[in-house]
Amino acid sequence: MTTPPCLLSSWHQYESELYYWLLSRTADGVMSFDLLQETFLRALQLQTDFCNVRNQRAWLYSVAHHLLVDEQRRSAKLSELCEEDFLNTEMSAEVVEPIDSLAQCLPNVLLHLNANAQDILKRCDIEGMPQKAYAKLHSLSLSATKSRLLRARKQLKLILKSQCHIKFDENNHVCCFYSDTK
Repeated sequence: MTTPPCLLSSWHQYESELYYWLLSRTADGVMSFDLLQETFLRALQLQTDFCNVRNQRAWLYSVAHHLLVDEQRRSAKLSELCEEDFLNTEMSAEVVEPIDSLAQCLPNVLLHLNANAQDILKRCDIEGMPQKAYAKLHSLSLSATKSRLLRARKQLKLILKSQCHIKFDENNHVCCFYSDTK
């Protein structure tokens, strides 16, 4: 019995993301790993039928969620995790995106940037000030403003990667992270 390549491909693509999602729900690395392995076993049971699953990521999240709920019921540790919350996040596995929950790291990380970088990021990216308005306010050309903003974003990305242990997927989107500063 060989494992279908589509299963291995999907598993390698979503395993880390799924683990950190479970970890964010359980705060228990061992339990998260156990649930992750059980999710893989469920996918393995489908064999080639897994290749026919339309949204494999959503299927993996759905199985992991149900295993998590079962485990929490078994251990009688009812948490704030509820079926309604999960169902409200469409079956496309639109759980709270890691990039959205990353906001908890941002205030501490901004302190590691110089004052100019902090200012341009806060005004343009956080407060939504147009770059043209920022350029005029600081007597800069639009080109200089764009360069400064790009440079500040690169600095921010480096610090976020080191302080919040961010991992990026193949499309350079944040897939998961954990913070030492809780």
